Amino acid sequence: MDSPHGPLPDDPTSARQALVDLWMETRPALVRFLTARTGSAAAAEDLAQDIWLRLQALPEAAAAEVRQPRAFLYRLAGNLALDRSKAQRRAGARDLDWRRAHVAGDDDEAGDAPSAEDAVWARLKLERVMAAIERMPPKAAEAFRLHRIGGLSQAEVADRMGVSRSAVEKYVAASLKELLLRVGWP
Repeated sequence: MDSPHGPLPDDPTSARQALVDLWMETRPALVRFLTARTGSAAAAEDLAQDIWLRLQALPEAAAAEVRQPRAFLYRLAGNLALDRSKAQRRAGARDLDWRRAHVAGDDDEAGDAPSAEDAVWARLKLERVMAAIERMPPKAAEAFRLHRIGGLSQAEVADRMGVSRSAVEKYVAASLKELLLRVGWP
C-alpha cells in the first residue's frame, strides 16, 4: 500500500483487511460524519458498526477493486445513512396511516372510548373516592393526594409536609385502607 489514503494492494488476500484497518483508523471521523447526517450519536454508532459488518462480508476480489478506500468508506456511510432515513420515513408514514385508519375507526370495531354506562360508573366511583378522601384526617389526605394523585415520591412528600418518610408511608397505607373500606375494590 502506498499510503493509508491511496489504493489498496493488488494482493486480494489483504485487500479486505486493509479496508478494515482503514475503517478502524477513520472510525471516529466516520461516526462524526454519520452523527451529522442522522442527528443521532446512537444511530451513527449503529451505522459505523454496519459498515464494519459490510466490510467483513465483502469478498476479497471486490475489496481488491477499491481504488479510493477512504472515499469508498464515506460513500458506504452516506448510503447507509440515506437508507436508514428512507426506512424511518416509510415506517413513519406506515404508522401514520395505521393510526388514521384505526382512530377513525371502522364501523365494525369498538372504539377506545368507554361506553356511556362505564363513564357514569367511573364518575360515581370518582365522587365516592373524593368524598372518602375529604373524610380522612388532614395529614393522611394530604399525603395521599401528593403521593398517589400528584405523583410525588414518598421522600418528596415527606420533605414537603415536614414529616418523616415513615410517617408518609403510614398516612398513605391508612388512606388506602380507608378507601378500600368506604369505596371498595376497584
